[in-house]
Amino acid sequence: MESETNQDSFGGYLKGFRVKQELAIQTVAEKTKIAVHCLKAIEENAHDRLPPQAYVKSFIRTYAHAVGANADVAVGLYLSEVEQQEHAKQQSLRRRKKLGAVRRAIMAVGVIISILLLLRYSDFFMDPVPTPSTAAPKPNALPEPSATGVETADGSLPSVARTKDKLKLKVIAVKQTWLKVIVDGQNARSYNLKPEDRLELEGTHNFNLMIGNATGLQIFLNEQPVKIFGSSDQVVSLKIP
Repeated sequence: MESETNQDSFGGYLKGFRVKQELAIQTVAEKTKIAVHCLKAIEENAHDRLPPQAYVKSFIRTYAHAVGANADVAVGLYLSEVEQQEHAKQQSLRRRKKLGAVRRAIMAVGVIISILLLLRYSDFFMDPVPTPSTAAPKPNALPEPSATGVETADGSLPSVARTKDKLKLKVIAVKQTWLKVIVDGQNARSYNLKPEDRLELEGTHNFNLMIGNATGLQIFLNEQPVKIFGSSDQVVSLKIP
């Protein structure tokens, strides 16, 4: 049966077995106790929507057993993709470092050239010696009105633009669980939390959370409690606010 499934990726491999056995993804979720959105992320090879690697390998093995696939093959395909992604990331970092070094060298050369030109033609920038003048002094010009002195129709000064208030997220662990957080759509960060662990994050727009245990955390946004719907050991996703 394995030869008839797509082994190009771990998600395609597992999905091939599920489809072969005519199992709905909801049925697999009920058998494995894994949330549907996690199963879909596995089938779509969506690494950014998956929990930390240790949990993913456990999910893949459970999924493989539920659909009759080879768990070792599925995990091997997953680890191969992770290794390829890490290799690509390292190459990208090396290219960025080289580009940054070139830019800094160009800027340094530019600064040196500018200083040499300034020293060479510094006489062009010196003020001429003032000569006495018999011309009558000009009357003092009235100062131009400043932007801060303009009044509105009701006589008040215009208000200064305020920066947008920061969002403050406080997380308190009451049970052991993992947590994956994306702040303002930036890179995801993963945490393994034990009871009484605390985590404080700041953002501007929103927080996207994936929680390994729906009853394992207490969450507060700007000191206001956030409700988490789900049962014990259930994986849930939240978008705050």
